[in-house]
Amino acid sequence: MIQSIERAMVVINMLARHPKRFFSVQEIFNETDLPTSTIYRILYTLENFDLVERNDNKKEFRLGYTWLQLGMKMYHETDIREKAHPLLENLAYNVRETIYLSIAKQFASIIIDRIDSPKNVRIIDMIGEKIPYPIGAPNKVLLAFSRSELQQQFLKQLEEQEKEELIEKLNGVREKGFAISFGEKTKGTVSIAAPIFDSNKQPIAAISAECFEYDTDAEKLESITKEVIKTAQQLSFELGYI
Repeated sequence: MIQSIERAMVVINMLARHPKRFFSVQEIFNETDLPTSTIYRILYTLENFDLVERNDNKKEFRLGYTWLQLGMKMYHETDIREKAHPLLENLAYNVRETIYLSIAKQFASIIIDRIDSPKNVRIIDMIGEKIPYPIGAPNKVLLAFSRSELQQQFLKQLEEQEKEELIEKLNGVREKGFAISFGEKTKGTVSIAAPIFDSNKQPIAAISAECFEYDTDAEKLESITKEVIKTAQQLSFELGYI
């Protein structure tokens, strides 16, 4: 690993935790333990590319808008999102709940698209939010259908009892082809997710519907699950999965 890039990412990730706030070099030092001279070099280099900006008194720094430009470029050019978006809109209309598209990213998922529920009261998780495994239904389907070696890498981080419980849940997800979670990320909510496969039969994303537990009985849950699975299968076929 290249040390200068690694150190730059430490600073970037620290600033990204509060992207609208300006930080002094001392505050960055307190959070990262990097030498102040190194922090200055990193900040000035990033500033040359508009990756960080300074405030009016030129003594504090925050992330620059280049990150937004890069993120939006990737957001709009993501092939899976373009193919999925009309299907997600149709799914949201049919089930009248908020719909998410999440992609796998090592031991986490990232929300890359969202269609809001047509209801007045909605559950909103932000596009770009990163959710660690195994929290939530989307993460469970992504982990359950992932390659064995990736599963083993993740599972070995867990305590024995936690590992056994998760393995049992993942086996159930693979058997059923979908996952349902209750209040794992947001209390009082239910999430239903199904995997999306590419032409290599690898799980690259998950479609999920999120609804309020108080407003969801067994019949409604079954109906939403069928619609989520149908949409995920349709998108998989469009991506070349046979």
